[in-house]
Amino acid sequence: MASYRLLAITSLTALVTILSGTATAAPPTVDRATTGKAGRASVSTVGGPQQAVRLATGERLELMGDPTRSASPFRVLPAGDSVRPGRFAYGAAGGKLRVQPTGHRAQAVQLRAGARGSATVRADAYYPVKLTINSPTGFGSKLIYVWDRRTWTAYAVNDEQFTPNGSTNLPNGDYFAVALYTQWGGGSYLLTRTFQIANGGATVRFDQSTAKETRIAVDDPTATRYTSAVWISVPGGLAGFAGGGAEKVYVTPYSVAGTSLRLHEILIKQGTSEYVPSPYRYDLYRSFDDTVPATPVVNLTRTGLAVTTTSVRGQGRATNASLLTVPSTSDWTGVYLPSPVAVPGTVTEYVTPERSFMRLLHYRPMAQDMTLRDRALSAGLSAGETIGGAPFAPRRSPGTGSSRDITRMFIYEYPALSDAAGNLGIDRSAKVSINLSSGGEPYISASGLSPYQSVSATVPSVSTVYQLNHTVTRVASWSRLSTEVRSQWQFLSAGVRYSDPLPLVDVDFATAGLDTQNTARLTPVKITATASSRRSGAVATLTGLEYSTDDGTTWAALPVSGSADRASVELTVPSTAAFVSLRATAADDSGGTLRRTVIRAFAGPASQSDETVGATKISNVVVNGGKPVVLTASGAREFTATFTATDPSGIAGGDVYLWRGPSRGYLPRGSSGNPDRVLVSGWAADCTETSATTSTCQATFRADPRLSLGRNDLAGVWQVAVRAHSKDGRSFTDRRAAASFSMLRHTMLTASAAPTSVVKGKTFAVKGVLAQANWERTSYRGYPGQAVTLQFQKAGTSTYAAVKTVTVDQMGEVTVKVTASVSGSWRYVFAGTSTTAAVTSSSVYVKVT
Repeated sequence: MASYRLLAITSLTALVTILSGTATAAPPTVDRATTGKAGRASVSTVGGPQQAVRLATGERLELMGDPTRSASPFRVLPAGDSVRPGRFAYGAAGGKLRVQPTGHRAQAVQLRAGARGSATVRADAYYPVKLTINSPTGFGSKLIYVWDRRTWTAYAVNDEQFTPNGSTNLPNGDYFAVALYTQWGGGSYLLTRTFQIANGGATVRFDQSTAKETRIAVDDPTATRYTSAVWISVPGGLAGFAGGGAEKVYVTPYSVAGTSLRLHEILIKQGTSEYVPSPYRYDLYRSFDDTVPATPVVNLTRTGLAVTTTSVRGQGRATNASLLTVPSTSDWTGVYLPSPVAVPGTVTEYVTPERSFMRLLHYRPMAQDMTLRDRALSAGLSAGETIGGAPFAPRRSPGTGSSRDITRMFIYEYPALSDAAGNLGIDRSAKVSINLSSGGEPYISASGLSPYQSVSATVPSVSTVYQLNHTVTRVASWSRLSTEVRSQWQFLSAGVRYSDPLPLVDVDFATAGLDTQNTARLTPVKITATASSRRSGAVATLTGLEYSTDDGTTWAALPVSGSADRASVELTVPSTAAFVSLRATAADDSGGTLRRTVIRAFAGPASQSDETVGATKISNVVVNGGKPVVLTASGAREFTATFTATDPSGIAGGDVYLWRGPSRGYLPRGSSGNPDRVLVSGWAADCTETSATTSTCQATFRADPRLSLGRNDLAGVWQVAVRAHSKDGRSFTDRRAAASFSMLRHTMLTASAAPTSVVKGKTFAVKGVLAQANWERTSYRGYPGQAVTLQFQKAGTSTYAAVKTVTVDQMGEVTVKVTASVSGSWRYVFAGTSTTAAVTSSSVYVKVT
């Protein structure tokens, strides 16, 4: 079932890229021979008709339908480099999902076919109904829903924007209404009313004063809410809030059969962030069915929850990721809620027991999606789980894959970058090439495809032997593994029925003995390959298994019996190997064969140094225009990193990330350290052609002193890792320290004089205070032991001269006594350090008489 969610995700991501105007890749190239019986090949987007909308906030709504479920979960992706979306209201009724970010108008997408619609058959008489909200303060936007309590048919409400009012027309009957709105700084409200219409109009009032806070609390004083969803569910519809952080939600207590108030909350450790992820994650759910009590607060204890650990492996580099979950309910739709996780890293999960959750993992913001298996845990301790084990390679999921309809063949081999545990994965930045032929007759030759596209062609209906080559390539600053995955099939196929899966052979890989970065150390690595066939009743055999330590230039065989479908062998990886590639061959008893190759399946023990293949070059790497990045005690700052890339064939793309620490970026073998911190942009660098061979590339970073860094010792010199690759796919360069820049703590320096009018020959005091930004406490503290220089500018002149250099005390304070001689201005100057920005105080004028 997870496969259907993944297909929806992939098609939506492609659509969202178009909607957001960020598509930069060239269109795919599809060549088709015009001779022979076959028709022209065509490209289509994977998956059914899904919806994606860019919201007014820059965030993106993605509806992820699953044909195997009644539910249609959705997610709202944050804008820019943020990890968490802001607060938004949402509701589903009349076959549409509406999402309204706080302070903005709602936007709607169509739900799946067959969803319960709005009322379309008019009764004999409709009566005007006014709906109004009694609130002591104003609000800018709202959503109001009305359902018939007998049929649960939804009735459209006309929203009178920027007023507390709405209106509709209703026939006689019993109704249930919900109003949603958010007050700036005052929480979100989910107000309800039941009412009747009996041969006349009515005014329905929602009373804010009756609403009570609803939440899930746990007996862990260190935990705080990271994000949440609170919604009222009715048969065929819902209305609620999601996103945001610790904002409170208030709901009207009520009793209505057939409805539920549902709560889903994610809690993490206070003071943690996307770059300093929490060591634990609370994933909590509760439903109040039919009746919402007067105090709709759920108090939980850790001892009553399910407990497990989830480890996320890296792909040769440290980065960040988001773990997303949504409870499986009978509702039309639910919201995936994210929380940050470290890569590599382990998080302890405390989960509501006996409740099934659908789950996703995003490596880096929207880079690689992993669709995890649905999970329901029993109370108490459960076995842990590892996500992202190498190699990343194709995994077939039931109900998906290449197929044919009599004479039309559809090539669709996704997900192509799944992990060794079978979690389905896809990298949105990867490129795909497909070639289909038979007896020298080419049917499809396509390259530059996105992972979200399939290719189809008309083929003969008679039984024919085909050759199919499918290649996935990717370059990513955050991953060095599975850079190329090739599958080369031969199979016999005839057009006998519709929706007939192609009878392809598959090979799945798994490994044991790798570390958290999917790296082989001194102990042997156990490699397992398993063959299977998609032809019903066919028997598959693994016929060969090989490894390479030079990216596939040469291969060495591993022992395989050649008569079984599975083989497990141990490999002691040579100490000189930086990467290990795998290749396996398999066949079934119907004549089908496969040779599957994974270049850089996992990392080896040798140091992964800079790489340059071909003529691609990088130059002019600059961060923040060449100036230090200075962060205050609080508040995020955006800055850019730019570089120039050249190649004779042109530049296809590039990427950049920033790192700090003695063992950053490419982790040297033998070093136990992980990067102190890695900063990645929300998207790959945007490369603009300046000529046929040269492009300038830029990435935008967002750094928050507490959320992104959180430690004062991260101030200082940072390194810039840059990668670029050529248009012809033959060249690339990957440099882990292409440049450096300074990330500095902001300083404040004051100067004052007493008195400011003094008789010549008398003394006066010039006082100063030097304070430094404390990123850990989001405040300023005195910066003790630092040298500052007192300077003087004589009245009528334009230059300052140094008078005396002094050291501030333990409070960052300093006082210099001066003998008055001439009028002028005084100031202090701090030259800065390798971790702290320079600063000059404002001047103070002293008049000498």
